Amino acid sequence: MQASRRDRLAPLTGLRFAAALGILLYHYGAPLVAGLPAWVDRVRVGGHVWVGLFYVLSGFVLAWAHPLPMAPAERRTFYVARFARLYPAYLLAFLLIAPFALERWQGGGPVALAKAATVATACLLLAQAWATPIARLWNPPGWSTSVVAAFYAAFPFVAARLSRLSRRGLALAALGAWAASLAFPLLYLALRPDGQVEPATLTWEEPLWLEALKFHPVARAGEFGVGVAIGLLHHRGVSLGRLGGAAAAAALGAVFVLLAWGGAPYVLVHNGLAVPLFAIALLGLAAGGSGPARVLASPAARSLGDASFALYALQEPLWRWARRLVPEDPGAAPSAAFVLGFAGFAIAVSIIVSRSLERPARHALRALLGGERAGTRAPPAEVSGLAPAERR
Repeated sequence: MQASRRDRLAPLTGLRFAAALGILLYHYGAPLVAGLPAWVDRVRVGGHVWVGLFYVLSGFVLAWAHPLPMAPAERRTFYVARFARLYPAYLLAFLLIAPFALERWQGGGPVALAKAATVATACLLLAQAWATPIARLWNPPGWSTSVVAAFYAAFPFVAARLSRLSRRGLALAALGAWAASLAFPLLYLALRPDGQVEPATLTWEEPLWLEALKFHPVARAGEFGVGVAIGLLHHRGVSLGRLGGAAAAAALGAVFVLLAWGGAPYVLVHNGLAVPLFAIALLGLAAGGSGPARVLASPAARSLGDASFALYALQEPLWRWARRLVPEDPGAAPSAAFVLGFAGFAIAVSIIVSRSLERPARHALRALLGGERAGTRAPPAEVSGLAPAERR
């Protein structure tokens, strides 16, 4: 019975990979769309929106897997399992990018060395997103790992409170969490604390308040909260039934239309505008049985989905090493052939890391830290909810 319940969320594992691929193209795919209609590039450039999908997806799956309040011992098991899920690939990425990260402080003397040590320590403790100016100074994708670590820390307490609500109360909680996710960008648009900021001009050196809006855990918590609320609703039988596949396809299609249009304020798209569409897509796919759900639940899609967190964590280190080692002019823009080759290489490495490092390391860490118990039910379609580094 439990196996069949886990299979019901199998399409969400495949969805993770589809979203991860969209984010990889957002970061590196400009050469692939050069010369195509402008709306195609707007869809690519708007790929940061899939970060929100990962947050909603993470909350949804965790709430569905843990719908009841946890006792202290259960919380400890949960935390050990989450740490074991995140840290192996995260640490590998931290080490692989270290030579490039340290170049920032090279030759700066004791002060630069102290700064490097501070940033490295914050990253190793998964705390960098709480100080957003340093959030992307080591391995840029690590900022989202830091955000999700904060969500995991809060989840048992948030879910315990929400689990006491009725269906109506959970629906209102989901609406309230969505409103909270929009409150920060709306305040930003109203107050303009950084002055007039044009998204097209954004670089790694972004204004202070915009960085806080994009990368701070508090600013992104509403998206995760929506996922938790609708996950609990789904566990209580709320489903889109036979219309699920069509609803999911329509919702995700609406996201593409929103990005292709390009007229919505950047900070709203970045921080929550598409969350209701993501919620519909998740509820639709979780209903199962439809064509899209069957494709995303296929063995190949699930295998790719299982490797998606390694792809998140490793994409920037692998990109840096590929640009340095592959015989292309490192000062010139990469070619479309290079990007296609890199995408295939990154996916292959991620699958290898998932199978050869992440899985055995998770079991070892759970056994070492006391989180491996006979009969413990693993979260279905285990989701990291992480997103790679954002460049805008």
